[in-house]
Amino acid sequence: MHETGRVLRAARENAGLSLATFAARVHYGKSTLSMVETGQRTATPELVAAYERTLGVQGLGDDVNRRELLAATAALLAGTAISDPAARLLDGLSSAGHTGQVGRSEVEAIRHAAAVYTAMDLKYGGAVTADLSHSALRWAVGLLDAPMRDDIRVELHAAVGSLADRTAWMHFDAGRGHSARTLSTLALRTADGGADPDLRAHVLLDIAMQVGEVFPGEAAKLIDSALADRRVCSLERANLHAEMGRHSAKAGDKQKALQHIRRAELLASSGGDAPMWAGFLTVNHLDAVITRSLAAAGEHAEAIRRFENLLPRVGDDRLRGRAGWMIDLADVYTDTGELERAATLARQADGALQEVRSTRKAAKLAALKSRVTQARHGQSRQS
Repeated sequence: MHETGRVLRAARENAGLSLATFAARVHYGKSTLSMVETGQRTATPELVAAYERTLGVQGLGDDVNRRELLAATAALLAGTAISDPAARLLDGLSSAGHTGQVGRSEVEAIRHAAAVYTAMDLKYGGAVTADLSHSALRWAVGLLDAPMRDDIRVELHAAVGSLADRTAWMHFDAGRGHSARTLSTLALRTADGGADPDLRAHVLLDIAMQVGEVFPGEAAKLIDSALADRRVCSLERANLHAEMGRHSAKAGDKQKALQHIRRAELLASSGGDAPMWAGFLTVNHLDAVITRSLAAAGEHAEAIRRFENLLPRVGDDRLRGRAGWMIDLADVYTDTGELERAATLARQADGALQEVRSTRKAAKLAALKSRVTQARHGQSRQS
């Protein structure tokens, strides 16, 4: 059964509703719902929202997106063909196609678009850049079936894979789980045709980050798959090990988490060149990922020290990252009972997010504020 159907059916049955009763409430045909729940028909985001609304279940759409992304990724890693053409993975929207021979100029244009939109995303957030990058991706996907030399085809797939991966991340940051899922699937498919092991590994890493908050064990498996490719460069391997540390910690294996963190630090210190599409893979970026993993593993004192050292070094080109790392540090302050410092940093993060459009970071900040408030109430009751 299709993962979406499995989740939707379980939610309906948990609410004690028959298919006929539920169909009458959501104003969809019983046969349509049956086909969706048995995987014979695709569930639209609107239908998933109707299930959420009618059943009073929050986060059902997010759960569907995570499970579908894991299923699609597993199929691609197993070598199973995905039937949806690239155009359908872009919600049925694509350019009219390219009528002439594709050459290196088109490849360079796609690379440049990915770099420009990534820089905008890092500074202003996914909600600002998602639609812009998506439009460029539609054009790029339209080139895939055009005539070209074999070497250009490989380069084109890598370039489109990179742009798809960054666009997927922008959609994820903007809270668009459904489109992030389909774009990530597209990114993995095209990256596989691009003969770039670093890119493929990074796509798997980004997919792992989309599902890891709820399924840390599954996220760790994806990163394991990326690490199994010995061709991946040292900086990307450092990135993979650092994220593996966080997922391992969330899965309850602190010893494994610390092993991966130590490996990440060793690889990061050895340096090396980042792939051409990974200008964001800087020393500060790796330091932040490692520090977040230390916090997840309960190494609070070291995480605080490193976050406090990192934040002054972050420039205005990483406004979203700076706001996010403020929130991360404030979370650690909350864990250690330093509530006034946490509240002060939360206010600073709130100010920083005024210039950033990131649904993901805004949600993290809201959760942080709620934690601080609850912790303060707890302290008040104890006193």
